[in-house]
Amino acid sequence: MFGGMAAGAVELAPSTQVPETSGPWVVRAYFNEKTQLQELTRRTAPWEVRHDQGYAVVEVPNRFEYSRLVASGFRVSIDPALTALLANPENGRSVPGFACYRTVEETTASMQSLVAAHPTLATLVDIGDSWNRQHVPTTGYDLNVLKLTNAAVPGPKPRVFIMGAIHAREYTTAETTIRFAESLVARYPNDADVRWMLDHHELHILPHANPDGRKKAELGQFWRKNLNESYCGVTSNSRGADLNRNFPFEWGAHGGSSGEPCNDTFRGAGAASEPETAAVVSYLRQIFPDVRPPDASTPAPADTPGVFIDLHSYGRLVLWPWGFSENPAPNGTALATLGRRLAWFNEYTPQQSVSLYVTDGTTKDFVYGDLGVASYSFELGTAFFEQCSDFEQQQLPDNLRALEYLLRVARKPYQEPAGPTISDIASAPVEVGETIRIVATASDQDFNQSNGVETVQAVVKVDAFVEQLPWSPLSTIDALAMPLDGSFDSARETVLVEIPGSSRPVGRYSVFLRARDSVNGPPAARFVDVVAAGSTALLRGSVRDSVTLQPLAPPALLKLGGHATASIPLQASAYRMRAASGSYTLEVSAEGYAPKSIAGLTLTAPATQVLDLVLDPLCDVFNDAAVDLGNFSAQGAWAASTNRFVSAPSSFTESPSGNYGNNANLALTSVPLDLRDAHGLELHFKSFCDTEASWDFGRVEVTTNGSNWTQIWSCNANATWQDVALPLPQLTDAANARIRFRFTSDGSQVRDGWSVDDIKIRGAGAVCGSLPALLHADGFE
Repeated sequence: MFGGMAAGAVELAPSTQVPETSGPWVVRAYFNEKTQLQELTRRTAPWEVRHDQGYAVVEVPNRFEYSRLVASGFRVSIDPALTALLANPENGRSVPGFACYRTVEETTASMQSLVAAHPTLATLVDIGDSWNRQHVPTTGYDLNVLKLTNAAVPGPKPRVFIMGAIHAREYTTAETTIRFAESLVARYPNDADVRWMLDHHELHILPHANPDGRKKAELGQFWRKNLNESYCGVTSNSRGADLNRNFPFEWGAHGGSSGEPCNDTFRGAGAASEPETAAVVSYLRQIFPDVRPPDASTPAPADTPGVFIDLHSYGRLVLWPWGFSENPAPNGTALATLGRRLAWFNEYTPQQSVSLYVTDGTTKDFVYGDLGVASYSFELGTAFFEQCSDFEQQQLPDNLRALEYLLRVARKPYQEPAGPTISDIASAPVEVGETIRIVATASDQDFNQSNGVETVQAVVKVDAFVEQLPWSPLSTIDALAMPLDGSFDSARETVLVEIPGSSRPVGRYSVFLRARDSVNGPPAARFVDVVAAGSTALLRGSVRDSVTLQPLAPPALLKLGGHATASIPLQASAYRMRAASGSYTLEVSAEGYAPKSIAGLTLTAPATQVLDLVLDPLCDVFNDAAVDLGNFSAQGAWAASTNRFVSAPSSFTESPSGNYGNNANLALTSVPLDLRDAHGLELHFKSFCDTEASWDFGRVEVTTNGSNWTQIWSCNANATWQDVALPLPQLTDAANARIRFRFTSDGSQVRDGWSVDDIKIRGAGAVCGSLPALLHADGFE
């Protein structure tokens, strides 16, 4: 475990007293002013900075450095659990104890396997040597870049460079890069989106920018720097340079690094003095043309292609330049826009890098400042040695989606993120001569607005291109999408594209969609198969409201195996979809209605099967605006509080008077709910979860008997209002259902706590007070 207190450990109160023992320690250093933090980060790299709580988590090696902290005005609190971990790293804390993370050698072997299996798609490039390879060759490493692109497609192509593990102890970063590569290669044959991105982009991945240091970290040591023995002593555990302070842009110019060789943030003997840095700089200058002068005021051209990202841990942050100045970078508005798009996918806090603390000589400031390329860092997760369960279940999938979006916008990263995204593209096969139909969602809403605000605009159109590249000046639009609600008037639209297919022979076709508001967003693609006449079965019908029997006003999404389509409200909610002969499960859903699943649906080519469907409308079967506790029983301090809310005047919180306490276990439990004759149940609420990452949790639980509770959701360290929607199949037809919001904390750090607002349970059926119309067995009136 990492980031909290061991069982029974008691955190020491903040103090200005220097311990009698010799150290080292991990402490929370409480600061009153930004200048204190800046002075601290010149010589050491905090494990974590909590501006909202006014402290930094830092490693203090000895009593001298502890005295320096106190003399600088810090109140210091020792964390016994992290201190014990620092003193005994061998207690299961190595890569062998974290099976989800590959060693340096295993990562290289994985890259070599990709190249061997996909020689036209993957290439391995040796860009230089580590310090040990130059000085102790038997123990050193090559810096290996995995290049992914379809070599058969000519360039020039926009480039993306992803780098991991420049700080050795940050386990998640290298593994995220190689898993991203493996995911793309695996999806390439059958995913039209991945196909076009790797055909027409170059992706360069350096999983281990500091392999010498990483080998130290694989032993469980909290190693950060490289292994340059010229600094701080040949065998010292403080030797080496901080490679992320060694890059040749504003190197050492702003008090964001240290000139003392034994310090964590030692910037090296000179700009790019380290072989690892020099190799990366040289390679970046080869693949990215220089499009701006190395000053702090001239912007890169708005159409500059290419993106750079350096993965770090930890802190759940998306960062962009500058790190040395509070002034925005010349392309700062566009950098922020893309940053807030990326943070929507991983739910991290987006911010200019300097907002964390002042740095200089960093990777992203160099790439943007020297070359003009859009540059970012992610601070992944909540620990250096992130537990595998947290990494694989949350951090990895969220960040793979963010990295895929980064690759998607590589052609125009300063422009396309301001336009709408395309998602949820779906289609089904069509027979020769039939119209190709594609449904998709176009949205301009997908920004993380937790820190700063991006303007959200209405989608005004969606263009479709068949076997044409949307960005090519020779391409012409094949079709315009139709909004299924009848008009383009909102920032999120479900659209239908209909493309005549009379002249298209049997084959697989790439269909690109591109949405626009005031600017074009990035394209997305879907494969559509045109098949021989008579080779598929046809399923068609309509979708109606079960109470009124009127055609459904919102479009219904219908999924059949790997295919999908939508009903068309303007055509009496009619739908049609082809599939090969076989047995299927049909999934039908629409906003405001309970979903329906029809299993064992048998289709036989070339027959047509008519299936008219009805969906039950949802209603609110429980609704509480968090004004008083009339619908709940409360443990501890749970109460309505006006300190924070979504809907005025209040929300429910377990800590209305300040920070929550240690070792809490407090539940807010609903009254019994009679949900007989109810189905399609969903719980909706708003959550603000300001808790210690990985240790203190808000939990949602349900029961049908008041005794046996099942957890269906949890939150921690998400201090922004979040819309939560949870299916409740466990409560279908339950006569004595309850939900509860239960808060738990350990014995260490405390935060402001958990707030919930606008609590609703929605369901369908007789519980809504209206009965479905009588239907004959064939589904008609």
